[in-house]
Amino acid sequence: MGQTIRYEVKRDVLLWAIKESQKSINDIELKFSKINEWINGDSAPTMKQIESLANFLKIPFGYMFLATPPKTNVMKVEFRSIDNKLPEVSKNLKDTLLEMDRNQSWMSELRQELGWDKLDIIKNFDIKVNDKATNVEVAKLAKKLLGLEEEWYLNHSTNEKAYNYLREKLEDAGILVMQNGVVGFDTHRKLELNEFRAFMLYDDYAPLIFVNGTDSTAGKIFSLMHEFVHILYQQDDIISESSRVEIKANERKINQIASEVLIPQEVIKAKWIELENKEELARIDTISKMLKVSSYAVAVKLSEMRMIADNIVAVIASRSQNIRRSTSGGDFYKNYYAKMSSNFLKSVVSQTESGNLSYTYAFKLLGGIKGNVYNQIRGEIYG
Repeated sequence: MGQTIRYEVKRDVLLWAIKESQKSINDIELKFSKINEWINGDSAPTMKQIESLANFLKIPFGYMFLATPPKTNVMKVEFRSIDNKLPEVSKNLKDTLLEMDRNQSWMSELRQELGWDKLDIIKNFDIKVNDKATNVEVAKLAKKLLGLEEEWYLNHSTNEKAYNYLREKLEDAGILVMQNGVVGFDTHRKLELNEFRAFMLYDDYAPLIFVNGTDSTAGKIFSLMHEFVHILYQQDDIISESSRVEIKANERKINQIASEVLIPQEVIKAKWIELENKEELARIDTISKMLKVSSYAVAVKLSEMRMIADNIVAVIASRSQNIRRSTSGGDFYKNYYAKMSSNFLKSVVSQTESGNLSYTYAFKLLGGIKGNVYNQIRGEIYG
């Protein structure tokens, strides 16, 4: 029997990989009992063990054979920083950010090659003018740019239908809307709602909104509009714990405008009076159902309008914590299409079929799918 070949992985590289993975050494030891021996140089792993470890730590396999750890953080090289500081995010969110950044970059370059100009919704929103406008005025313009009717919500019987309608409107405007509740297809790598609900990567040609698929549908509707307003102001929106007063003030403004788009003052005031014979919580729930937003969003709006007491908002917030969040499962293709931007999906398939993009890279852009899945997607697009 031949001798088992083992390969040295540099101590500093192993330590870097462990830190980058954000996994505890105890969790790693449960799967790789000799990890400390490898770190200390008392023994060395086989090629199969190195591959397994890299996969477990979610580190590119080739990095394990570097003489020294990467000198720069992956996020610094491949992603934008916030206020010259890297966002403190989980490994799952970081990997999602990098994947979305890659997808957006590809789409932006393609559109520029095809002669696209800055999106109309962005060109037709004058930031200097609208910085001086009221939130109500900005909200009305935002709806006009998106082509939203004043009472659009009445045409949709459920929150899910309303969400899909808004998503289509954003896609029609040239925005990429992605959604997922896990990293790629890995159901063991859940995207935590307490870390982020959505984020937006700004670009003149291909702004991208990513929605956390574990959120409630009403929550996702508000996220779509929040990120759309950020696009109009040409601002990246990455969740970060910033203490800067101006950043917090800007987020409040964006929230208030998004709220006015979805929950117009005039509409909610009239409906509140119409329902005056009902108790407050019932009135809030009725308005929430009509407007296709959460009861909490309605309560916050009413509180800002000084129409209800702050303790009512607290009651609604406490109750909202028990709402069942949407989960993935069921039909693979239905879930897949829900994850992907329709603009992005069609562009990747089109470029692949025209010979401008290799099948290998197309599969990667589409989430690491296999040929049979691609063939199904192509069939759906081309009929």
